[in-house]
Amino acid sequence: MKRNIYVGCSGFSYKDWRGTFYPPSLDQSLFITYYERFFDVLELNYTFYSMPHPHTVEGFLKKTKRVRFSIKANRVFTHERDYSKEDLKRFMNGIEPVVDSPRFIALLFQFPQSFGYSPESMDYLAKLSEDFAGYEKVVELRSRSFGRAELFDELEGMGFSLANIDAPKVKGLLVGPWRSVGSINYVRLHGRNEEKWFKGEESYERYDYLYSEAELKELKEKIERLHRGKDTYVFFNNHYRGKGALNALQLKELFGESVEIPKGLRASFSRKLWE
Repeated sequence: MKRNIYVGCSGFSYKDWRGTFYPPSLDQSLFITYYERFFDVLELNYTFYSMPHPHTVEGFLKKTKRVRFSIKANRVFTHERDYSKEDLKRFMNGIEPVVDSPRFIALLFQFPQSFGYSPESMDYLAKLSEDFAGYEKVVELRSRSFGRAELFDELEGMGFSLANIDAPKVKGLLVGPWRSVGSINYVRLHGRNEEKWFKGEESYERYDYLYSEAELKELKEKIERLHRGKDTYVFFNNHYRGKGALNALQLKELFGESVEIPKGLRASFSRKLWE
């Protein structure tokens, strides 16, 4: 893509994408193959919820030819934060087929907003850096308490790149900070559903959002300023009913790429396309 800026989605195996992004009759085993028709990069996020198995991960490589993968670290490393050596070994063994391939991008460590800045938190990040030494690493810090310039240098010294996020501007959430930290640029776009960010009855509700053309143009400008010649990876996490896939295709188009938008997405959201 133009100027080594790559756009894709956070996750792909969503059942509610059937009929919007995916054709209604497409077998779920072929979702990732179909995804590759439209995108060159993918953030694997099922690895956050369950420990990966090498057979599954190897299957993703076999079903695709060019898609490159970022892998979300399991919640034991970011939310529970009580992992054992066995957990570490199991996780790394599970993702080995991808991390040992040319199609590996990075490991993503996405911390909850409750993980705030403290000396103990920085010590924990240093431990992660040591235990995952030798691998490209990205950290997403959602607490606004981490919004300090001196910390960004410290994170880079640990070997982390920083995930810049777009999300609702709600109390305590670190949005942005739109700083190029580390060896790559990494952007996660969660949508701006302020009403449901804390109060949604279902977890998917906070990500039920479709960016407008004006918002995507604003994000494009921020990404271009962030770029600075580094490989830059942009992942849409506003996944409900394939809205993130639609926005990802629209952003690719804004970057000058010729794109195809699946019929289901057009039919579902035609009134909101470039409104």
